[in-house]
Amino acid sequence: MRWYINDTSLQGQFPNSSDFLQLLEHLLSCRSRLPNLQSALYITRSITQAQITPTETFRQTISTSNNPELRRLVLQWLDRRGPFIEDDRHIEDDDYFECHGHDVTDNGLGEATRRTKAGMPAISFSFQSGATDFATDSLPVYHGIPEERIGSYDINNIFEISALETSARNSRPAPKSWEQLVKFARAEYEHLILPDAIFSNPALSKEPFETAISDRALTLLKNLNDYMSDRAPGGNEGPKSRKIIDDYFTGPRASFSGESTSNQDNFRAEMTFNDPGNPERTIFAHWHGKISRRYFRMHFEWPIAADETKIKILYLGPKITKS
Repeated sequence: MRWYINDTSLQGQFPNSSDFLQLLEHLLSCRSRLPNLQSALYITRSITQAQITPTETFRQTISTSNNPELRRLVLQWLDRRGPFIEDDRHIEDDDYFECHGHDVTDNGLGEATRRTKAGMPAISFSFQSGATDFATDSLPVYHGIPEERIGSYDINNIFEISALETSARNSRPAPKSWEQLVKFARAEYEHLILPDAIFSNPALSKEPFETAISDRALTLLKNLNDYMSDRAPGGNEGPKSRKIIDDYFTGPRASFSGESTSNQDNFRAEMTFNDPGNPERTIFAHWHGKISRRYFRMHFEWPIAADETKIKILYLGPKITKS
């Protein structure tokens, strides 16, 4: 899980700096106690310019604090530690998002929406009492300019620090290694089979772990799990399964696709894996999910036999068919 601070909810609504500093001290205390928040409570670098009081920005408000330790911790967070949205922003071609008439594209709510749209778990954190009310459990965010709306998304939103703490405590820690990634996915996705061979394969184990790749892999795995969750006995696909096929398996920019005939011929041995359920059998798995970061791929068994209830994930690592 990731949490994103909604910059737009800071609208100069605090009558004085001390009220905001007290709230900020509570937020930082929560963050310091919970590793999940330290690593996954995202801010923008531009939040320092957000309006806190009618006359002071975020950075100006911090400078008024008579608590040097608080000033130090806040400035470390804002200037150096983050984590920052700009360093791991999800790519969206039609990149305009709006909530309650505000352009939120470049702030935390915009990034929470991009990730929600991509199937990644994300929650926004909003400050209360602004002229525009962001203190609701769900925020309606529209994709596209008003004249050409592309879609809309209801974004999970938190507006109390106690609720943020509860959310963080109830969330699994994000994976920090390839092995943790596989074990995390096993716990999350009951309709998938992920053998140890994925992380013990030298093609992956020698690669440095990267959160952006892990996040994308988990999104692809969720898509496959969602597909199987709506498949009836006998292989009949329900509406949710069909939507997964339409959204992610079709079109020139599909997230999942099979290799070309020539690649199937030229790399057949490299794309043939041991069956995790039967040591006497191998699986030729040219179908794969695309991870653009460092040209990674995730290979899996496809199509799925009518009597199967789980999808076998067989490979994660650098693209196999590189010439």
